Amino acid sequence: MDLHRWRVAFAIIWQRRGLPSRPLADRFRRVTTGVSPDTQATLLLTAPLTTTAKAPADALLKPAEFRKVQDRVANSGHALGDFLGKDASPLVDAYDDLVPASRLRDLLGRGFRLAQALDQWSARSIWVIGVTDKAYPSRLRTHFGNDAPPLLYGCGNPDLLEAGGLAVVGSRDCDEENLVWTTEVGRRAARSRCQIVSGGARGVDITAMAGALDAGGTACGVLADTLYRDVLDATYRDHLQSGTLVLISPNDPRQRFFASLRMQRNKYVYALSDTALVVATGMKQGGTWAGADEQLRRLRHVPVYVRVPPQPSPGLSALERLGARPWPEPATPLQFARLVRNTPPGGPAAEIPKIPETSTASDGAPVEAPATPPAAIQRSLFEL
Repeated sequence: MDLHRWRVAFAIIWQRRGLPSRPLADRFRRVTTGVSPDTQATLLLTAPLTTTAKAPADALLKPAEFRKVQDRVANSGHALGDFLGKDASPLVDAYDDLVPASRLRDLLGRGFRLAQALDQWSARSIWVIGVTDKAYPSRLRTHFGNDAPPLLYGCGNPDLLEAGGLAVVGSRDCDEENLVWTTEVGRRAARSRCQIVSGGARGVDITAMAGALDAGGTACGVLADTLYRDVLDATYRDHLQSGTLVLISPNDPRQRFFASLRMQRNKYVYALSDTALVVATGMKQGGTWAGADEQLRRLRHVPVYVRVPPQPSPGLSALERLGARPWPEPATPLQFARLVRNTPPGGPAAEIPKIPETSTASDGAPVEAPATPPAAIQRSLFEL
């Protein structure tokens, strides 16, 4: 909990790497600058802080436990960042009835791991924001309240998290005809100045994003896992640099594949959009069906449309019976934008934020991972 101990620990890492010596606290400040105290505390309490394949498992707070801690903190006039102070022991003891104080101390004592993780994320321009940060997307707060993911890891232009747009989802193993149609939807979204929001998975997701990006539009990819790897993918690199793409994940950047996590992230894809379009799905099976079914039956955050394919689709027809609407194939960019933005005829069609100009750091050095990331993504970050 003592920040001085963290700085000392991080200086040891720096020296063991054989790198040029710096003042003791400089390196620690470099990777924590901009990461709010509340977000640092949230990372320590809930995040695995995975830095290697053999990272030890910690008794992290479960979502329900963290919510209880959050609620008491808010009602007591404190902030999560208060757990990081030198005199935090009495505060930790006061929460012993919710979470054993010894467990809290163990988690809050992982400053060494936090410094390592922030350093690794910073090298790949991965930033992290907490639910109390101003940069956290308001749509997630509005739709999920206390159940909003406490942390979002990301890379790219964070302004796009507030841009809304069209969520395009579908099966991973689609036929060529579906993929060609999806590409055209992405292109038309770009021409209509509507963003594509998707899950970044193989098949429909990545095809819709590519269609929009290649046509000069923007995209938001909500990943369930492997963000640490995907930010270096050649498919994404240029778009991340130019500020036309943001990739985010509610899970640790090194999180490996679990089907359940991909199911859970579906609701965030819908919540970050204005309207959703299901291109293809199996009948009552798979993540695409589960996400659309959850949206239509329970969450109802946005209107859901389904493609009207050349050949009948049992899965899409079943979603129509649950309340999904047939996609009307808007003929013009204005009609497309009004459909996506739910704007009545005669009203203005909302547009995405301006795409920022890119810049290059004067010294070519990687930029730290801030809690409120800059809109301009520095090109040098990907020259690894």
